[in-house]
Amino acid sequence: MEEELFTELLAKMLSGDITPDEVVKFNRLIAGNTSFQKDYDAIKSYWTQDDEPYENIVSIFEGIKKRAGIPDTTPEKDNVREINKPGYIFPWLRIISAAVAIMIVSVGIYLIKTKSVQETNLAQLQTKWGSTAQVKLPDGTMVTLNSLSVLKYPKHFNGKTREVYLNGEGYFDVASDHSHPFIVHTEKTAIKVLGTAFNLKSYANDAQFEATLFRGSIQATLTNDPAISVLLKPSDKLIVNASGYQLTKETYSDHSNTVNAETAWMKHKLIFKNEPFNLLANSLVRKYGLNIVFKDDKLKSIRLSGEFESENIEQVLLSLQVVTKFNYKVSGNTIYIF
Repeated sequence: MEEELFTELLAKMLSGDITPDEVVKFNRLIAGNTSFQKDYDAIKSYWTQDDEPYENIVSIFEGIKKRAGIPDTTPEKDNVREINKPGYIFPWLRIISAAVAIMIVSVGIYLIKTKSVQETNLAQLQTKWGSTAQVKLPDGTMVTLNSLSVLKYPKHFNGKTREVYLNGEGYFDVASDHSHPFIVHTEKTAIKVLGTAFNLKSYANDAQFEATLFRGSIQATLTNDPAISVLLKPSDKLIVNASGYQLTKETYSDHSNTVNAETAWMKHKLIFKNEPFNLLANSLVRKYGLNIVFKDDKLKSIRLSGEFESENIEQVLLSLQVVTKFNYKVSGNTIYIF
């Protein structure tokens, strides 16, 4: 369908994740459809102006969503609590709220391509960069979402299972119901639980998936190999990547084992231990709302450890330069690392 193709390619254009062949296809689409051309021109005008944000930019995207048949999946406000956090000061960075709205809608549009029949008519909660949110599901399960995450869930659980869909990172405190297993679907795994507390990290642009169990038990089934199921016990951490999977333990940032790195984000902290620079960069993108591009691929595999909370992005980069050798350049909303 042309509407879905347009919204998908438009989202890729905004994120910069579009191939030359797709650019040709996108140009052909807008050349043959005046409505597509009008929407695209309005968005281009927004991105190139330096004054006030384009007032109708969100309504334009709402129109695109409506034409593409994307239902209104806003969860009930009474069940959702946005968790505020301290703001960051970027002397060189121009942040506009409407731009954030574009990013959020773009992510939703881009996910249409992979939407299954089972995911239709689900409530959907999305978080912005640098923010977290908490939602109470119909069964009493509490879910806390990290920044730039998407949770889809039914407004009422019916049937033999309670199933939700996660793209991003979330902490789940699942209400116990032994007769109705709780299942979290992610890109790489399906997590089956009865009543427990665990953290899932499943961002599409991360090279690995992580599941950390704190209470109870969960069973993870690999999406690419359903014959493989891994049972986790408290303090177990499952990592799934292109080379397979490994079972390790949760990470602590101190010797007293009181500060957990996997859930530090719930306190607006970023704690990492022996983490590849490219994975850390993805976390910084989600925390500060910017783009990071590596000009030297060798830097991506450098492993780093540290802890940040209220520092701005320049302070973070300067701190990292103390422990590893690299340079960076800021251009608009993008940081180039070389």
